[in-house]
Amino acid sequence: MHTGPQFPTTQQQAPGPGGRGTALLVGGIAFAVVFLLVVGGTVVYLVLRPGGDGPDGPPVSDSSTVTDPGSSGATESDSPTPTDVEAERCWVPEQERTSQNPSGKLRGGGLQFIPPALYEQRGTPHGIAYTTDLVGAQALVEASWYSTTFVGAVQWQPGIEYPGAEVASQTIVDCFFYANIWGEAQGRTLDDEITTPVTIAGIPGYRTTATVNFASDPLERTDATELDIVVLETDEGPSVFGTETAVGVTEHEQAADAAYETLTGVS
Repeated sequence: MHTGPQFPTTQQQAPGPGGRGTALLVGGIAFAVVFLLVVGGTVVYLVLRPGGDGPDGPPVSDSSTVTDPGSSGATESDSPTPTDVEAERCWVPEQERTSQNPSGKLRGGGLQFIPPALYEQRGTPHGIAYTTDLVGAQALVEASWYSTTFVGAVQWQPGIEYPGAEVASQTIVDCFFYANIWGEAQGRTLDDEITTPVTIAGIPGYRTTATVNFASDPLERTDATELDIVVLETDEGPSVFGTETAVGVTEHEQAADAAYETLTGVS
């Protein structure tokens, strides 16, 4: 068995005074003094150096964060943070016709109705904010003035939360009033605005009605228009049915009521 290096067993003499032992003792003391000075100086430097981790320095974290040298250090998300969107008053989306009319009916969004026989003309009504996929039927009142029935999909401004059927119906009526569609009629007021909950063909929603009165106009058969906007929460999304009817033109008023009675969801 190997037990390590072997040493002689002869007894060594202890050095006497003034010999090598004294020199070693002095040297050891000197080394100890130098060592203490070095260590003490190092501790003082670490404690007092600017930005040090001493009592006045920043705390030391238990863990370190490693940043990719090729990056700025910022964390990137999978998608950019959305910017704030400013609501545009009476926002009008681009008109896109996506529905097809079934035989004898007009369809838009998730709604359809039977247009009155008196309403012979077809076209997209103007001034209807927050709506798309619109289709309408019109009847001549006089000159270039028409009564209108229409149906379509409700589309709110991107980035702005859809407020629900009640507020939507009120907002569309208000925007209808402010739209630049009234020609030479002057001094108009929006009167008798009423909003009520409705359920049509099992579909819940809200109906807002109001009257636009004119202080002056070139018309002979009417001096006001009745607005009727119904917003329903259909399976295809919020959808709108509306009429704009010349007040006092009896056949148009009756036709608008009849159109409302035929309103259903799509099937």
